[in-house]
Amino acid sequence: MSATITMRDIARYSGVSIATVSKSLAYKPDVSTATRQRVLAACRKLGYRPNPLVAALMRSRRRHAPPTDTLTLAFITAFPTADGWRQHPSPIFRQMFAGAEARARERNYRLEHFWLFRDGMSNQRFSGMLEARGIRGVLIAPVPDTHTTLELNWHAFSSVVLGLTPTVRTLHRVTTDYYQSMLLTIEECQKLGYRRPGLAARLETIKRLEFRWEGAYLVACERFGLTRPPAPLFVDEWSEGNVGRWLRQEYPDVVIGPVLGKLETLIRASGRRVPADLGLVGLLVPRAGDRLSGVLQDGEIIGAVAIDQLIGAVERNETGIPEHPITHTTLGRWNPGRTLRRQPRR
Repeated sequence: MSATITMRDIARYSGVSIATVSKSLAYKPDVSTATRQRVLAACRKLGYRPNPLVAALMRSRRRHAPPTDTLTLAFITAFPTADGWRQHPSPIFRQMFAGAEARARERNYRLEHFWLFRDGMSNQRFSGMLEARGIRGVLIAPVPDTHTTLELNWHAFSSVVLGLTPTVRTLHRVTTDYYQSMLLTIEECQKLGYRRPGLAARLETIKRLEFRWEGAYLVACERFGLTRPPAPLFVDEWSEGNVGRWLRQEYPDVVIGPVLGKLETLIRASGRRVPADLGLVGLLVPRAGDRLSGVLQDGEIIGAVAIDQLIGAVERNETGIPEHPITHTTLGRWNPGRTLRRQPRR
């Protein structure tokens, strides 16, 4: 229906002029809130969606600018602070942005960062601000707090989510193939002679990743004939007590998980030498050539693929919550690192 409905139809339905419809869609200040809401309601009722590329062309003409004027896409973060994603210990957020920004530039688009909690805005005010800026495509960075809700005016935007964020799983997503990453990890550990691989992760992470690590771990252990593998360690928070108790009771010869940070510190503090006494595999290795053995996420590639998906949706004028959301996955790559070693033949 959106291909046949025009601004003239919206104007006739709303009882206003075409110019008023145009101003309402552009959030011009000389249109009253009541009139704007009536026009927007008519757009939703009749199924009208302005084409962002045509809108950009018209803005260029009004400004007497070249018609190649770039469209701006929004990179939205929901950290407690505006630069939280830049300061985070994991470089994945910065890598995703770098990859997305570079690909957007190649395709004559501009990617600009927007903080969801800017000036204490509600989600609705934030949406209105983006619409007023003429932004029609949003790329949502991984949300650190899984309880954070995003309730934007989805009908106004083409949207793609980076990673697996529970509160926006109804949108298109681009992420690492976490299931394949775990299968790859167990296979590599088997090649080196490890026989008791132990999975350790925070419960929040396991849930965020929709149990893909856990599912692949169980399948891989069965596939390689590990009939009595260590029971996985899933905890709310890492502590010297729960990590030490698990290592003593389950006796893994290699620990697999998001080990960078506190978990690795606790393991080393227990007196175990890495990799002489215990191997470590990171499922979120930050960069190629890192000293940590494990799976690379390739944040730049994920960002670039996500931008391609987003630009495709913008140019097809596909907005709103999709009826059939698609999750695109990129295969993890193995980083040999230095936290594993070949095991003596038993």
